[in-house]
Amino acid sequence: MNRLSKTTLTLLVALAASGAASAAETQLAGCAAKRESIRSELRQAKEQGLADKVAGLTRALDEVNAHCSDNALIERHNKKVLKAQAKVNQTERALRLAQEANKQPKKIAKLEGKLEKARAELAALQAQQP
Repeated sequence: MNRLSKTTLTLLVALAASGAASAAETQLAGCAAKRESIRSELRQAKEQGLADKVAGLTRALDEVNAHCSDNALIERHNKKVLKAQAKVNQTERALRLAQEANKQPKKIAKLEGKLEKARAELAALQAQQP
């Protein structure tokens, strides 16, 4: 397995583990999960006496309470997934064209790495809950 593959695999495992851990902790999704995350950070900041961070997190919580919509979060997440899928498709097409044109192996290897990265990003987005 090459270095990039190991890095990608490690990243995906870490993302999956952190997502599973946070999901197991709260069992919340969407705006409720955002609120709880901010509240948790807010408690920690208060305990540590970080006044500036407390003020910023308080504003962030007010914004989430005022403007967060689960439907908007889902829509934004779906757009990110579609964009990532388009990037994978475009990179696959570029790789295929380079292979058909018998481009230099170095160019093909670069495109393969780019494709692997794009696929990993797509997989990470698909694994996330909005």
